[in-house]
Amino acid sequence: MISFSIWLTLEKESRSKYRKMTQSMSRRLETPIFEPHCTLYGHLKMDIEIMKLLVDDLAENYNQFSVNVKKLKTGYSYFKSLYVSIAKNEILNQLNNSCKNKFSGSRRYGFDPHISISYGVFSKQEIHVATKSLIIPNHVVFNGLSIVKIGKNVKYWETVFHRQF
Repeated sequence: MISFSIWLTLEKESRSKYRKMTQSMSRRLETPIFEPHCTLYGHLKMDIEIMKLLVDDLAENYNQFSVNVKKLKTGYSYFKSLYVSIAKNEILNQLNNSCKNKFSGSRRYGFDPHISISYGVFSKQEIHVATKSLIIPNHVVFNGLSIVKIGKNVKYWETVFHRQF
């Protein structure tokens, strides 16, 4: 069965800044390019129509919002190896709780809000060299939600539904 994730999407200025970072890291680390986002709830294997109803409802009831960026971090998994950690706030928690209330019976998801900068497995030296001149914005602005068909190969990810706040 196909897997989907619900993403928070970045408004134009934030998207431009983070896109430049992901493209730069892609060139430096020879990794796939992807759209910057924050996964609100991931790896859902269910009827997309159920997800669309929730995304529509959330988009109607929330407005564009900003969150503070904490810091650049690294990890050991392919999809969380180089990322910017973002601070939880009331709106992020409410959005995630809405997803949790709707989908936790289908799949539990540990929400750790972040925006990935690169996917891959890297040594500390590779990350140090690649990120030496990277400038991280102090905040990020979200203005919508997308349902994205996902899989192991980033090249084939596809936004199948989107709503602006």
